[in-house]
Amino acid sequence: MAKYQTRFQMMGTFIDLVVHHSNGEQLIQDVYRQLHQYAQRFTVNQADSELMRVNRHAGISPVRVQPDLFNLIKIAKTISEDLANPFNIAIGPLVKTWRIGFNDAKVPTPEEIATKLSLVDPKNIILNEHNHSVFLSQPHMEIDLGAIAKGFFADEVKKQLINAGVKHGFISLGGNVLTIGHSPNNANQAWNVGIQHPFAERGSIIRAVPLHGASMVTSGINERFFHSNGQRYHHLLNAKTGMPISTDIASLTIISKHSIDGEIWSTAGFLPSIIEALHYLNQQAGIEAIAVSNRGEVHVTQGLIDNGSAISYAK
Repeated sequence: MAKYQTRFQMMGTFIDLVVHHSNGEQLIQDVYRQLHQYAQRFTVNQADSELMRVNRHAGISPVRVQPDLFNLIKIAKTISEDLANPFNIAIGPLVKTWRIGFNDAKVPTPEEIATKLSLVDPKNIILNEHNHSVFLSQPHMEIDLGAIAKGFFADEVKKQLINAGVKHGFISLGGNVLTIGHSPNNANQAWNVGIQHPFAERGSIIRAVPLHGASMVTSGINERFFHSNGQRYHHLLNAKTGMPISTDIASLTIISKHSIDGEIWSTAGFLPSIIEALHYLNQQAGIEAIAVSNRGEVHVTQGLIDNGSAISYAK
């Protein structure tokens, strides 16, 4: 079977696609168009995007959106209302205040943080199932789908490729990996995916994970950060304090069937300690995790085995 692969930039990251299919070139072009449409509609970085229309009407009126965006917001709102974890799609005002990942990142004043904390309650996202409308009940609220959107995109791309007859494929949206079937080219018949070492140069792998039709998503304090007055501030924010999450976790990798679940739990599992995180994640059906501590130690959930170089499923 012919193999087609490509890499391109979109959504501020690199997209990698591998497709084993006789019509692979056309399928990759179709995926590019699909991702481009999602990027245009779901972003908070374009004033005229579908999501930003919702944000611009905060405190003013409900906004009707397409069913896929409505359903994604609905899923994210449900997870956000669970106070046991830090996942929160209403965190947009805090994200825009910190600006972590941009050249003008800064530490907000306590007064700025206090003002934004009043705007990040996900219960103030009002959904109307009948007409698929979204209403942010407080002025200046903002939904930010950065912690879930790429997982949704990857799952939709996989559906499109499988429907086109693809049995072997690899999708990476900036490190958010989703696989189709097994890899025909590797001896172990797996898509072997590395976990970035959080304290080493880009490309340094702390563990390898063989994937068969599964997803792997990593969040870490090394992804986006800045320094100010001798302090290091990462991009994973605590909506209760307005500050970066205080934790002994350096990176958290989720293995799951669907990429959207990996996105959710790689943020929702970022708890104050690895012990708490693993206990919490062991209770989530279909979720396995690899946590790297701020001392470089590797810990795994009950369904995984770590042999020191690679991670595998427990029998």
